[in-house]
Amino acid sequence: MKAIYKILFFVLAGIGCAACEKPDLSESHGTQTNGLLNVTMQIPDNPAEYYATKQGPYAEGEEIVVKLPTTDENPLDVSRIICTVSLEHNCYINPPMTGEMDFTEPLQVTVTDALGNLHHHSIRVQPTPPKTTYELLWEKNATNLGLPDRNTTGIAVNDQYLVLQHYNGSIYYYDRNTGELVKTIPAASTFMMKARFDDAGHLITSRENVYSAGFMVYYYSEEDMQHHLLLDYTAAAGCPGDLGYNMNVIGNVLEGKAYIYGLTQNDMNIYYWELQDGQLVTPADQPNKLRYGPAGGNWPSVPAVQRASLTDDSDHYIAYNKWTNAYAIDDEHKAHFNIFTSAMEVTELNIANHEQRILGFNVFDCDADKYLALYDMTADMYAGGAGALKVFDITDPTRMELTPTDAGYNDFRLFAGAGTGYIQNYFNWGDVSVYKEETATGYDVYIATTAVGFDPSQSIVQVYKMTYFRQ
Repeated sequence: MKAIYKILFFVLAGIGCAACEKPDLSESHGTQTNGLLNVTMQIPDNPAEYYATKQGPYAEGEEIVVKLPTTDENPLDVSRIICTVSLEHNCYINPPMTGEMDFTEPLQVTVTDALGNLHHHSIRVQPTPPKTTYELLWEKNATNLGLPDRNTTGIAVNDQYLVLQHYNGSIYYYDRNTGELVKTIPAASTFMMKARFDDAGHLITSRENVYSAGFMVYYYSEEDMQHHLLLDYTAAAGCPGDLGYNMNVIGNVLEGKAYIYGLTQNDMNIYYWELQDGQLVTPADQPNKLRYGPAGGNWPSVPAVQRASLTDDSDHYIAYNKWTNAYAIDDEHKAHFNIFTSAMEVTELNIANHEQRILGFNVFDCDADKYLALYDMTADMYAGGAGALKVFDITDPTRMELTPTDAGYNDFRLFAGAGTGYIQNYFNWGDVSVYKEETATGYDVYIATTAVGFDPSQSIVQVYKMTYFRQ
């Protein structure tokens, strides 16, 4: 079967020759001699845009290549493409490309610049098997999940289940692939907030410090079917209010070295504890505190943090919000995702790559490649918006400075999921969990997301499957 492409060239500052019969030769027209600046393509019925491998201006006679995905299930037919070309002002392209075109062979184009000089180029489509593909397995709201209210605050995914810690309620196990409820177990305590799986597959759940309850972290034993306390940081010992709004863990909490992280809102400290063979090395009431100065002040809602490794000088990943509905919706109050070293050297994801808020993230490896699964959300004056999963290839962290219009962007932002419906989310509550399993051709990666809405119909859980193919 043939893969389908359309090519429709929309020319900035003029479409085709007809729109440029009388170029406006302004006083600055002498600088408008580069002609073609960029080429972008789309596949019909697919909103993704694919940019040329190299951004213009282009040399005389240069071939411009656009890589478009092909798979065995949907092989590429280069007879139809939707394509946008960007030209300098007072320049036009010939032949006029106002409909579907065949790219079986490279397309020869001539660009006339503002001085009447002719520039000749060829534009070629290169069918390219993708390294990753994506599929939404299921989406359900809190009502469909059988929850008594909206609070889908903590999720964790493993080889069988999507596990949901319902806030101040039970723990729900759903079939990972279908979202069907399998079983329910009691929570470890009251005000339980978050759920994680450690590196050995133990279910870890945590309690937030509300009403002086303290920050408590438990693991669940499948052997005795009981929750066991790992950490109890009491309010009387100085536990900050709401610590446990977010939590993370790395390592095996019962064997070898492991770390537990706790976070809260209206703060700029990251709290963490080291464990060795299931015992605290860091006293419960004396957590390590990492002050994250690059935030420039307290974050108004709880951030998300992930430690990259168990080494003492490990890098960290952090996503923090600067916006609540008390602030303007502008770049000054936009969320940030950063990588930072133990020396506090920061690499930032360009804020053009995400929406106003980041609800959660997870960084994971597939062989030598490193990926960022980021769940962001738009914002309006009522703290509402739509959430969406995005996946980036951050193997080369210098690419984090790219913007959507930069050449090579399609090799950086690999996926943008369909947005949820409108979700009113005053506290920027959400979560992301990732589970990876090896296959004969690479990996299947399961990415679960949740956002807490104003009512059960707005609280959404999604599970995506990312398939990674070794190249």
